[in-house]
Amino acid sequence: MPIVQLSAGSTSVSIDTSAGGRVSSLIMDGTELLVTAAEDSLGWGLYPMVPFAGRVRDGVLMFRGLQYELPLRLPPNALHGTVLDVEWTVVEQLPAKITMTCDLGSDWPFAGTVTHVIDVVDGDVLFTLTLDAAEPQPAQVGWHPWFLPPRHSHHNFTAMLQQDVSGITTNQRVPVPHRKYDDCFVKPITMPWLTIGEVKVEISSDCSHWVIYNANPAGICFEPQSGPPNGINTEPYVVMPGKPLVRHMAITRIS
Repeated sequence: MPIVQLSAGSTSVSIDTSAGGRVSSLIMDGTELLVTAAEDSLGWGLYPMVPFAGRVRDGVLMFRGLQYELPLRLPPNALHGTVLDVEWTVVEQLPAKITMTCDLGSDWPFAGTVTHVIDVVDGDVLFTLTLDAAEPQPAQVGWHPWFLPPRHSHHNFTAMLQQDVSGITTNQRVPVPHRKYDDCFVKPITMPWLTIGEVKVEISSDCSHWVIYNANPAGICFEPQSGPPNGINTEPYVVMPGKPLVRHMAITRIS
């Protein structure tokens, strides 16, 4: 298994290039922060979601009057893109930084590539996803970290997007309820944070939408993404050749 190790200060990052270029382990001050194994590729580590994030209703993409069928990773819907379990190519590797790339694959109807940079700086971990389109296409990028169950966690968003009866996110904003979530949120008042063991980290991003999933006892997910679930249909951001889609995320030690 091609595992790449990065480290700086008391932070070490392991990356499995054969499993979607995902972070397979993230250790800060001797504490593992991530779920490091699961039966399903959806349920562990920290992986990129490209070229769409979250569910796509019935696995159907409509773009410029044409219909495309996507694989149903979570029937009856498509889920989390096409690159989370494929081999990524290492372009550059330094002691604390890696650059990886892969194409969007045959399961996506448009040509393009995605580049993922992971950089450990002063003990924090910085992530950058860049989607380069070879032809116009609706696309999203995002991250899906599986954190271990925290002692404490906190999030504060202005609103949540209501789901319809089939569990697909709509564009209707509703107040944030107090319950278990598998929901999409917008406009963070403060960035989410959590405490695992004695390590407290903040998850920050310039992404517009966040999915929070805390209904599984195995862990908790704070998932920043550049658009809402099913957004490649309902709120398509069209990426053009020469004008890449770029987003960032950071996991920062705050105490």
